[in-house]
Amino acid sequence: MNASTAELRFRYRGAHPDGRLERGKLVAASRNEAQRILLDRGMQPFEVVQEKTSPWRANTIPVAELALALRLLADMLDAGLPLARALHLLASVAPLRVARALPAVLSAVREGKGFVAALAHAQVQVPAEVAGIVRAGERGSGLASAVRQAAVLCDDTASTRAALRGALAYPMLLAVAGVASLGLLVGIVLPRFAAILGDLGQTLPATTRIVLGAGDVARAGALPVTIAVIVALIVWRHWTASENGRRRWHAALLRVPVLGDVRLGAAGARLCASIAALLASGVPIAAALRSAAASAGDDEITARLLRARTDVEQGSRLSDALAKHDATSVLVQRLVRAGEESGRLASMLSHAAQLERDRVLRRLRGAVRLLEPAMIVGFGGVVALVAAALLQALYSIRPGT
Repeated sequence: MNASTAELRFRYRGAHPDGRLERGKLVAASRNEAQRILLDRGMQPFEVVQEKTSPWRANTIPVAELALALRLLADMLDAGLPLARALHLLASVAPLRVARALPAVLSAVREGKGFVAALAHAQVQVPAEVAGIVRAGERGSGLASAVRQAAVLCDDTASTRAALRGALAYPMLLAVAGVASLGLLVGIVLPRFAAILGDLGQTLPATTRIVLGAGDVARAGALPVTIAVIVALIVWRHWTASENGRRRWHAALLRVPVLGDVRLGAAGARLCASIAALLASGVPIAAALRSAAASAGDDEITARLLRARTDVEQGSRLSDALAKHDATSVLVQRLVRAGEESGRLASMLSHAAQLERDRVLRRLRGAVRLLEPAMIVGFGGVVALVAAALLQALYSIRPGT
């Protein structure tokens, strides 16, 4: 599991005020929350270690399938069915990956666990904000309405991801086709053409010699470059596997023109939607900020939001705290301020989430519209140069020489 999942398992060792030592396991959304839980128990933790979950055991459910399952579950709960009975019926109509996980969830519910605890017990990974909304419903705001709000949130996330994939599909296809074409020319066509001209004993034009030389360099450097890229990826993966390294990487991405704005906007949309849903479920603002922080998908933005949460706990307004720590875009900050002044914070956060989502998609589509012709011109220019050099060599061949 990773930090973006709803529930993580931790091993801990700690000491009670009377000196008694205790070790055990607990479930929390993050290591910081696990430490807070232990402190609330009156224990001083001195070791909190996340347990590694085998990918063969963890149940990762696509967000679109999770949205459908939650919507069906909300309908059943609204009809007056108890949770256990609703889960039993859901197993027959839910998407396959959800249905596979439901027996373990249902077993935990029948043992007396709440829905969120049952999901954690069955090692079903759900977003942290979804778990927070459902947990708030279990504590009094109404499980059916909370599950429906979680479904709406998952629907928004799924639609945003689908739009992003759709916008990037053509550039990715174009890149693959371009690289494949250049590989065919450099790896097959040029070597054979060079061999034919060598057998004929012809003097090649300068442009042809340059192209053939570039092809030789590309072939000779392909293996070293591939090895260097693999080593760099391994080093990068190792660096970003640590909390500090991942946060520095995300902070660097936020400073990249266009990309940083898109990441900030996308994270802001997720945060606003999560906080709005949590507030609508009756979760206090400080707790909502803590639960929503994991939904940002960016460790640097998560850290900024947690610092803003500290300011809110100390009496600052949310809009001021967000602006102080640059946790969201200016648009979100202005809408949050309007929500605070009008007393409609949850609805304004929902509105901000939609506006940010639309803005990010517009920026991304605008960038893609510029990227597509640039890639076409770039790959087409290289292919045309190679073809022109080969044709020039053909035209320069003199029979009988």
